[in-house]
Amino acid sequence: MFYFREANSMIRLLLYSMVVMLLVTFEVFAQDAEQKPVVLLAGATGSNGSAILHVLKGGPFTIRAMSRDAKKAAAKFGPVAEWVEADVTKPETLVAAMKGVDFVIDAVAATGIMGNNKPEVVDFKGTENLAAAAKVAGVKRFVIITSSVSGKKNHILNYIGNDVLIYKGKAEEVLIASGVPYVIIGPSAMTDDPRGVKEIKLIPRAEYQGGTKISRGDVGIVALEALTNAGAANRAFTVYNGEGPATPAWKQSFSAMPAK
Repeated sequence: MFYFREANSMIRLLLYSMVVMLLVTFEVFAQDAEQKPVVLLAGATGSNGSAILHVLKGGPFTIRAMSRDAKKAAAKFGPVAEWVEADVTKPETLVAAMKGVDFVIDAVAATGIMGNNKPEVVDFKGTENLAAAAKVAGVKRFVIITSSVSGKKNHILNYIGNDVLIYKGKAEEVLIASGVPYVIIGPSAMTDDPRGVKEIKLIPRAEYQGGTKISRGDVGIVALEALTNAGAANRAFTVYNGEGPATPAWKQSFSAMPAK
């Protein structure tokens, strides 16, 4: 009888120890999850933003996805991110969205040429508002998706897009002037081709001649790397797909790019 009671005591002790270990392990995992850096993705529901969202999914960040209609976005895209309702044209909505944010990816782009959706309001003033909020929040790096020909005056896109390239250029200027560490990604013509198939190439935008393309998913891959790659800080460049197979060699190209 004594040995039976002793065995029961040992079993209870063993079970108790296992429960404690499981609780400690769970707490560690929970703390790790809480400590993941937060990246705010602005324009998360657009063509470019949604491609970037899928790249960020399952990565090393807590994703806070920004939309003018968070409920609608969550219903469409599901629980892939923490959805927050905010509008870059309304600075007062950005304070809560930016709280606790470590990094920003700005994939916002004008969807019209008139009213509150025109390039001057969205691309330019919207970036100015977002950069100002990022500055106050102490954001470590701000990655913006603009154009390989930002700032160009005599370009067909300006005539059909209400000076869209001029305002994208102004957006870059206010971001640089904000003092927030930045990365300016100017994609070549974008496609919906699969990501991670073709090689990625970075060149200074002054060398861009047109005629190249890049998948939106690969732009997302570059944006993700640009958040923390030391060589990417305060650089601007064109990105496009070459003809060769995908390799990681492009990640070493950031530091050779110019500041704008």
